[in-house]
Amino acid sequence: MLRNISLSFALILGLTVQAQNHVDALRYSQESLWGSARFVGMGGAFGSLGANANSASHNPAGIAVYTTSEFSGSFSINDVETESTLVDSKAFAKNSATSLPNINYVSANLFNPEDIGDWNRINFGIGYNKLDDYNRNILIESEMHTSSYSDVILNNSQSTYYEDLNPFRELLAFNTYLIDTIGSSSNYFSPASGLYNKDLSYSSNQSGSKNEFYISVGTAYQNKLFIGATIGFPSIEYKEVTTISESNFSSLSQEIIELSSFDYTTNLYVSGSGINLKLGLLYKLDKNIRYGLALHTPTYYEIHEEYSANMTTEFLDGQQFYSGSQSGVFDYGMNTPFKLINSLSFILNKKAIISIDYEYLNFASASIVSDFYNFSTENNNIENYYTSTANIKIGTELRVHPQLSLRAGFTSYGNPYAGSLNDTSREYITMGMGLRVNQYFFDLAIVNSVSSEEYYIYDGANGTTLQNNNGQLLISSGLKF
Repeated sequence: MLRNISLSFALILGLTVQAQNHVDALRYSQESLWGSARFVGMGGAFGSLGANANSASHNPAGIAVYTTSEFSGSFSINDVETESTLVDSKAFAKNSATSLPNINYVSANLFNPEDIGDWNRINFGIGYNKLDDYNRNILIESEMHTSSYSDVILNNSQSTYYEDLNPFRELLAFNTYLIDTIGSSSNYFSPASGLYNKDLSYSSNQSGSKNEFYISVGTAYQNKLFIGATIGFPSIEYKEVTTISESNFSSLSQEIIELSSFDYTTNLYVSGSGINLKLGLLYKLDKNIRYGLALHTPTYYEIHEEYSANMTTEFLDGQQFYSGSQSGVFDYGMNTPFKLINSLSFILNKKAIISIDYEYLNFASASIVSDFYNFSTENNNIENYYTSTANIKIGTELRVHPQLSLRAGFTSYGNPYAGSLNDTSREYITMGMGLRVNQYFFDLAIVNSVSSEEYYIYDGANGTTLQNNNGQLLISSGLKF
């Protein structure tokens, strides 16, 4: 019984070492440009416009702008291409996925001001919106003359008895002879340790998304001041399978290296649910100028993780060894940053719109909490690695015909990293069109996003430059009644 308790604790401890960290806090705190085709076609700059399917998740005051009820939905095709550069070697990976970014229903309830006064409507909305997409594949390949990943495992193992090794990595290496004891039961060596020529391969297949189910309500004062509130129930699903491989070891001194290759694979599954509150107002300064303000409280998530790993080694004499871990399960909480949105739009002769949104976030304020593990190191890393940032969204719409509109937008997501640690800023260029036929509407948007970042496959590894190119096609349709 005591051994089972000790093993369970070791699995939990190993999982916390391998999984939850500042990278997870950033991943689940960020959002990207998703929504209806009209919203995306204008770069997401809708904070002071309203009457859009994404208003509830952006500026809930926009729900009060509706004068007719509406049901709408969207379909998207997303294509992500990633090019990696490590030393002088390049590799390419691609991922394509389809999804339903939103389904929304708005009930508009207008009243006669003579009967009810200046507050002349109460509108309700319900539905869900996609907030982020995690589908991406990464492939890194290169011939290297650097220390091996086995050196990381070896250093972490020294002075630790094999019974106490991390069951998700170091113990797997011990079971497959990537490391072995020498001289004593807590002193280790590795046949791959040191500087050798080798072929390095790394792959990461990521999938999942962050979506939000919401309930929203809004009202209007003299058809000039609009206020609204949304209770959001975001959910997270994330899967990642990564493999680090090293093979074809050789030494300039003609030293014979008994190890032929090793593969280390990890499997991570994450699910989570949360709650937040969004408050907003929209004010018509005059018939041509509108101002919007929205505040998103931090989201509190309850997150569930399942983690497993396995290792395979092959030696020159043909022997192969395999070892797999048990599944580790860990639950924890996470707080994401609050968001403040300021918006301004200009409506020209009821034929053209120019709209600007400014979003402020401080990623250093995110935190991870648990009753079973002290995340002080991880939370200190969040404070030190991340900083406040701003997202800028600019959108335009031109009505070229009473039933046809053309749109374009530009969106810039700021870099969340402090100093020069990394730069994962993103830029989106969007365009689209909309068609209105009686009470029906059809919208189309095309999006192209580019970004680059330094990516590290493990602590101490050489940085790999990733170039991400994301293409997206969005189609939305709806009915007003």
